[in-house]
Amino acid sequence: MSFIVVAQRQFHAAVPVMTGKTIEATSETFAELVNKADHPVIVDFYADWCGPCKMLGPLLEKSVKANPKVTLVKLDVDNASELAGQYKIAALPTVVAFNKGEAVDQFVGMRRGPDVENFVKKHADRA
Repeated sequence: MSFIVVAQRQFHAAVPVMTGKTIEATSETFAELVNKADHPVIVDFYADWCGPCKMLGPLLEKSVKANPKVTLVKLDVDNASELAGQYKIAALPTVVAFNKGEAVDQFVGMRRGPDVENFVKKHADRA
């Protein structure tokens, strides 16, 4: 009896790039989503009780959706205080741009729509 081994072709075997999307992170998923990303990631450090965070969030989501080279990762600092401390988050909202796992830029506080769009686009262009 002889056996024929058929090689299976693997399509899309690489880890999918999650760009142009908004993803809610936890302390457990943050490193995988941000530090190990091979593309620019914008992290929105926020809290549910923060009024300016609630206004900024939709602006960031809209800007990232329009720039598919970037992923928006949202992290609720009340559920991830250790990470907030690690990145020295002292005020909310704080938005940090990461490139290849390294924090490269940030802003603190509410921003106007065009300012948010420019921030996201600047980092999308680094992809």
